[in-house]
Amino acid sequence: MFEYAPEQIAEVFVRIRARNYLVHMIPNTVSAPLCADGLAALGARPLMAVAAEEMAEIVSQADGCVINLGQMTKEKQKAARIVLKQAAEAGRPLVLDPVGCGASRFRMQAVQQLLALPWQGILKGNRSELYSIQQQKLTREGIDSLEERSLLHQISTGRVYLVTGETDEILWKDKMIQIPHRAASHWNMVGTGCLAGAVTGACICAAGEMCRESMEKISLESLKLAAVSAALGMAFALEQAGAAEGYGTAKSALLNALGQLSAKHFSDWLQILK
Repeated sequence: MFEYAPEQIAEVFVRIRARNYLVHMIPNTVSAPLCADGLAALGARPLMAVAAEEMAEIVSQADGCVINLGQMTKEKQKAARIVLKQAAEAGRPLVLDPVGCGASRFRMQAVQQLLALPWQGILKGNRSELYSIQQQKLTREGIDSLEERSLLHQISTGRVYLVTGETDEILWKDKMIQIPHRAASHWNMVGTGCLAGAVTGACICAAGEMCRESMEKISLESLKLAAVSAALGMAFALEQAGAAEGYGTAKSALLNALGQLSAKHFSDWLQILK
């Protein structure tokens, strides 16, 4: 299933809860509470530092890192550069989420500068964001995904791309895995894209251990496993939330579902997808 057995995917989330990974996330204030709650629901420990002056020290303590570039500022750009460099030197797992990068020249320039640094990990975004990056032009659609299917030309950087949408796509080199959402939530909840980035950060920690890689080396296989696991975990959670009768109830259902990813209910759901 999607190159991995259901047992492998389920094991990622079992390990997250058992190991209680410390995931440092540079957040944006719009989605920070949802991301923190989502990580806690998985069994991870969220840490959300923002000051550039403490980034090196924080990264040295974390098991995984997520950089959310929403609400971009010069201070956030400086902090992100420190995290990327420190994580690359230490071999720390990393997720970069270029939120709304095609909305302004300032954001696009900042993202391009960060991508030029020699880090490895997962670049997670919707099709609009990753199209903007690959084509190096503004889309004006902001954080909403483009409806039309855009061709994403791959760059051989040792990174994995997680493209979110009605059908998620995991791309690396010249290969791709597709994960369709069986039932999309109709509530259009704010922050679910950012939450997907946070979940991916926790999955990288577990997948790295499962692929038997030391913390000094990030393997492409572990990044693929992390991206597929995160996409399936979010697909499950959003499907559960889609059955809710109200916006607030849907958000609670989403978090509750994330808390079930290490349980039999999720394992049974994966078996159905086989």
